[in-house]
Amino acid sequence: MNIRHPLAIVLVAATACLTLGFASTPFWDEDEPRFAAIAQTMVDTGDWVVPIYNDTLAVDKPVLMHWCMAICFSLFGNNECAARLPSAVATLLTALALLRAGTRWWNPTTGVVAALAFVGCLLVGIESHAATPDAILVALTTWSTILVAEVLLGDQGRRSGSLLLPQLSLARAATIGVLMGLAVLCKGPIGFVGPLAVVLPWAWCVAMQQRCSTGSPSSDSAGESRLTVSRLLAATLPATLETIRSVRLLTMLVAMLVVAGPWYLAVSLRTEGQWTREFFLVHNVGRFVAPMEKHGGGFLFHPLAMLVGFYPWSCFLPLSMAVAGWRIWKRSDSPLVSQTLLLLLVWITVWVGAFSAAATKLPNYVLPAYPAAALLVAALALEATRRTEWAHPRWIASGVVALALGGAATALTVLVGTFFGLSGGEPAALVGCVPILGAIACVWCGRRSSREAVVAMTVTGLVYTALAVGPAAWQISKANALPALVRQAHRHAGGHARLGTYARNTPNIVYYAHGHVGEWGLGQASEALAFLTSGDDAVLLIPEQHVNEIAGLLPPEVGVIGKARPLFQKHDLLMIGTVPTATHRLAAPPSLESPIR
Repeated sequence: MNIRHPLAIVLVAATACLTLGFASTPFWDEDEPRFAAIAQTMVDTGDWVVPIYNDTLAVDKPVLMHWCMAICFSLFGNNECAARLPSAVATLLTALALLRAGTRWWNPTTGVVAALAFVGCLLVGIESHAATPDAILVALTTWSTILVAEVLLGDQGRRSGSLLLPQLSLARAATIGVLMGLAVLCKGPIGFVGPLAVVLPWAWCVAMQQRCSTGSPSSDSAGESRLTVSRLLAATLPATLETIRSVRLLTMLVAMLVVAGPWYLAVSLRTEGQWTREFFLVHNVGRFVAPMEKHGGGFLFHPLAMLVGFYPWSCFLPLSMAVAGWRIWKRSDSPLVSQTLLLLLVWITVWVGAFSAAATKLPNYVLPAYPAAALLVAALALEATRRTEWAHPRWIASGVVALALGGAATALTVLVGTFFGLSGGEPAALVGCVPILGAIACVWCGRRSSREAVVAMTVTGLVYTALAVGPAAWQISKANALPALVRQAHRHAGGHARLGTYARNTPNIVYYAHGHVGEWGLGQASEALAFLTSGDDAVLLIPEQHVNEIAGLLPPEVGVIGKARPLFQKHDLLMIGTVPTATHRLAAPPSLESPIR
């Protein structure tokens, strides 16, 4: 039985979940403030072609994300919520894509559960509230994949007994190419290669299945086996050509180049090829062949990270993948269902497998696989509700236990983090109670109705994720002291300070400084001193373990005017500037006798 008003349900539930997480928290890591600073520079300078970070060329990401943030800054002001708004909108668009796919391939209920399962998993919740390109990339690649697959899974253009796949219309192929072009503007070649790496092998398998099964004799199993092998060899090249023809690969390529090409050409000309060389050779090839920025890991890194990132629905993802694979192998479903399940498995495997082979690894790299995972667990969960009793009851019970244990792990992680810099974050551990209560609700509802158990699981995911990235994140964000330290520097200078850093600079400092931040490394103490003594509005930030390198060179009127402990650091960051009422020289650590204002 299908639910009524599925679009309204997804819009209301997803928007509520996303909105609850939009507390005005400071930027968290290295990426968020860096990307926001680039976008703000575009607004300030009017140059929307060349990405600039702290007066240096930024080559790590293309420009679409910066454009989206810059537009939001222009409309809503320069603040954290405006920078994160594009990711939230992109997540909602992905949810609508899953609603469309689930409805067309199964039923509206499946579409609703898939959409809300996607919104209600941990990493999606984090990325939907992050000023990063990942949520935008996921939206574009998801729509591209679905718009191709829904034609090939449909009956349009398929003649009775025909070996030919349905062909995309020129308009649809061009639209998909435009989406891929935007994805290339968002994160590079993976925006084009990724969706094609999913749909082309899958479409080829569908074409091969049609050609090898049509006309096979069913009376003689041995003969059928020999015939299938011979057909496999004979059908490979025709199936390959048919796949390329059906997806209109050339049309997609041209549309992608029309959208992405002008900016890549412009930025290459403006930077004399520097941006292009460094982006493609360093941040694409380089990241694949060698770990960058200490982001390495074994081949199992991404599968294991997905179990965390897709939580709480990951408690049932391995079972769903195993069941889908077994059903495809046994051919126990209709061709349409079998092909749809195959698509989802290929979708997950391509994204997770490709980035598992890369040397540089981060959990968000495989986020484009999450929509397929959401569709898979939703479809098989709702199919299970049509049975008189649960299939694989022991595995289902293990998933419910894992759900509760994940809640306990959440609380423990927050509490342990308070010993490593998340001071004052203890109340955020209460969010771990949600999965535990959700597991109890799933068991209780499951005894009455399996459908109610799925509803309980869906609500659990939404509430857990909304609280984790909303109130809990707001509580934890109080430990991020760098933004307040930079604001203190501006107050000390009477409005706007000239900031410099010695031995350590971070994007948090650059963004909240709202201007250029000077950087001096170890061994450049004289340059840092010259900056610090150039005026009363000059302020230098320095880790306390390096302050002895400049302490003996400072004039008497200079002292420590503030300090803060960066997240997960063992030492304070000291703020040094002119102290009009002080005559103390700065002492080497651990003595901090100069006035702190």
